[in-house]
Amino acid sequence: MRRIVARPEQALLPNILTQRYPLFGLAGRNAAELWLLDSPDLSMADWRDLRFYQLTLGNNSFVGDAERRKTFNESFARQIALSIANQSRKERRHA
Repeated sequence: MRRIVARPEQALLPNILTQRYPLFGLAGRNAAELWLLDSPDLSMADWRDLRFYQLTLGNNSFVGDAERRKTFNESFARQIALSIANQSRKERRHA
């Protein structure tokens, strides 16, 4: 049987918004990790929205800030995707 070599992994492109708002990028990644570790009763989207709300609670200057929200959401999604890819890679190595 012919072995097919996987294509090299693509390097992640820098996220300009994450560079501009590093706190929101970090918070998004942490929220994703917490959701993956705890598997709360909330859906992934509800958990993400709740964590963003808690991050911005008490600071009215962030309300309606689309760039910070986008940074948080993209970092959350990217971390979920990276975790899934890493878990898949680990499972293939042990198979």
